Amino acid sequence: MYQKGKNRKFVSLSLDYLLVLQDMKRGILNIAGLLMALLMLASCNEQYRTYSQYSRKGTLSQKDSAAFFFYKNGDYERASFLFEELQAAYRGQARAKEILYHYAYAKFNSGFYVISAYYFDQYAKLYPADPKTPECTYMVAESYYRESAPSYLDQSFTNQAIEQYQLFINSYPYATQIGEANARINELRERLAKKQFDTAVLYFNREKYKAAVTTCQVMLEEFPDSRYREETRLYMIKAAYELAENSITTKKKNRYLDAVDYYERFIDSYPNSVFKKDAESTYLKTKKALGKISASQQGS
Repeated sequence: MYQKGKNRKFVSLSLDYLLVLQDMKRGILNIAGLLMALLMLASCNEQYRTYSQYSRKGTLSQKDSAAFFFYKNGDYERASFLFEELQAAYRGQARAKEILYHYAYAKFNSGFYVISAYYFDQYAKLYPADPKTPECTYMVAESYYRESAPSYLDQSFTNQAIEQYQLFINSYPYATQIGEANARINELRERLAKKQFDTAVLYFNREKYKAAVTTCQVMLEEFPDSRYREETRLYMIKAAYELAENSITTKKKNRYLDAVDYYERFIDSYPNSVFKKDAESTYLKTKKALGKISASQQGS
């Protein structure tokens, strides 16, 4: 019995010893990893100092190397500064093409999308037969896409992005980015549709009913596949009714009839619409108004 207890104690001590050794090994590895990281950081800092000196006082070759060093390390601001200088130095030389390509991307990655669009476009125009030209043509559109604003703001860049994506699709119908370009166009068109719908609602709320009807009509014509189409038709009915209500006597009947026509189109298109009750309420008021006009005409 005593021997068995002694063996158990020996095994327990051995396991404790192994655990201590394992912890020591982990500690050594952690220290080694930390030292390696510090060495790499020191080396990197030294490289940054060297290339920073090149960027200020280096030769053309050294500035070229510094530009690409900063670019590869994500320091796009410093890279852009050097690429801009190198563009002038390499003008008319073969190296200028590579500089322009990376300069455009440096601006894009820095968030200067209007500037990047310009330089990607420059690349496509200067080197139309180059293998990178389809990519740069796409990046013109992508730059404007990144610059485009939400629907409640100006949509100039949204329209430019759509035009550029369409140019890319037409120019390179078999490019790998065609699917993404089409998806971008659909997304941006929906943003324009939202802008148009919001404008119609704004006109309605400000009691500018004729402008509201016109804006709804434009939206339905230009964006037939929009998810806002159904609600736009509802506002078209309501705006037409209010326009008739606030019209002179000679114009009331025809404008009420317009509201009826819009309602019938709405029901044909969306028989189970969530807006059906609201549309029917306006329709019933319209029919009642038309009944009064008919009665007054018969009485006279």
